[in-house]
Amino acid sequence: MSIRKNISEQFEKPEGLLGKLAGKIMSNENKELNEWTISALQPGTHDRLLEVGFGPGVGIEYVCINYPSCHIVGYDVSKVMKEQAESRNEAFIKEGRVELFEGPITFADEDAPKFDGVYTVNSILIWKDPIGDLKKIKRLMKEKARIAVTLQPHEKGADDDTTKEIGTIISLYLKEAGFSQISDSIKNKKPVDAVTVTAIKET
Repeated sequence: MSIRKNISEQFEKPEGLLGKLAGKIMSNENKELNEWTISALQPGTHDRLLEVGFGPGVGIEYVCINYPSCHIVGYDVSKVMKEQAESRNEAFIKEGRVELFEGPITFADEDAPKFDGVYTVNSILIWKDPIGDLKKIKRLMKEKARIAVTLQPHEKGADDDTTKEIGTIISLYLKEAGFSQISDSIKNKKPVDAVTVTAIKET
């Protein structure tokens, strides 16, 4: 798929000095998207949350500040991103509110306590097996738990129609993975709109 291929070439696994620069760019660009995505997730008191592809940890920091009773776990394939996220959220990690892991979501322990909510921002289209990973995530979730998937396209030539197409792709991924009550929402942004797709684990 051309969209996925183009996105895969950007920020897939930040490493070294360029990875650190990518982290700074992502922290600035994704701040508003993280807040929007997490609000769509509707976290409740004492919820256990999962972020897949946490990048420099901006979303995790937002959760800890604005939902202080929540516990959050994150997975990211980049060592550089894990280091940046740990630095940003050092106090919350020491408090035991945040757990960060380097590696794909397939590494997650299915016997660990289940999650009330899951979110990912600008990540899903660089996953090697998005449907398989979503099935894995579904097994990590409680019944009636919600997932929110956000993406703003960055590839050359992307426009608002690209965003709509990506929303359709993400919705199809979620449906194939067994999620229900799938809906999408467009956020007007520059230079290109972003989309968040939410869904529920029914059983």
